[in-house]
Amino acid sequence: MRTTSGDKKNNLRFILADDTKTFGELLKVELIRHFKPAELLNFSDGREALNACINNPPDLLITDLYLNNYDGRDLIRSLRANNIFTRVIVLTAYPESNLPAQLVALGVAGFVDKNSPIEQINKAVNRVLDGGMFFSVGTPPPLPTINNEISLPSIDASILSDREKEVVQMVTRGMHSKQIAEALNISIRTVEKHRSRILSKLSLHDIPTLVRWCLRNGLG
Repeated sequence: MRTTSGDKKNNLRFILADDTKTFGELLKVELIRHFKPAELLNFSDGREALNACINNPPDLLITDLYLNNYDGRDLIRSLRANNIFTRVIVLTAYPESNLPAQLVALGVAGFVDKNSPIEQINKAVNRVLDGGMFFSVGTPPPLPTINNEISLPSIDASILSDREKEVVQMVTRGMHSKQIAEALNISIRTVEKHRSRILSKLSLHDIPTLVRWCLRNGLG
């Protein structure tokens, strides 16, 4: 795991929501050790975590799927309903085959089986903070069904330039900015500019929704 000191991951705010006290405390220590966030708030209650996110949206929310009789998916729906597009990673000890599609439809960028080594969570955080997506091995995010939670813009792919199409296809494959920059022989800053311009052109707010748009428009 690389150190985050001095890079763009410094001074970020994390919110962790997990009602398993021991696991939550261990994960908190791990996240602080690896990512050194400026602030990390830890909640065992889903509604408290939701209120904290609404009052001061974090850069990253890591939430268990089930929180004291409160479904993590409802937490995410409430955030989106309040136009809060915080990047989200979902954890669960009970992965279901259709769960990845549900989470992608909600704009979730990462999903990790809690039975996996904790290093998987570190990898997910790194990938998501780099603007990519990370789903546990064996549970890749399939194309969501027609009943998607977040509507997609009816904008044709022709609105994108050839270079923007190249970038967006690589994003869809799960490549992060550094990998895209190396593949296209351009700077990371240029990749970030392309990604920002693409989202603006499509009136989208996050990478998971962009991935869904790409898949629907044959850019996957």
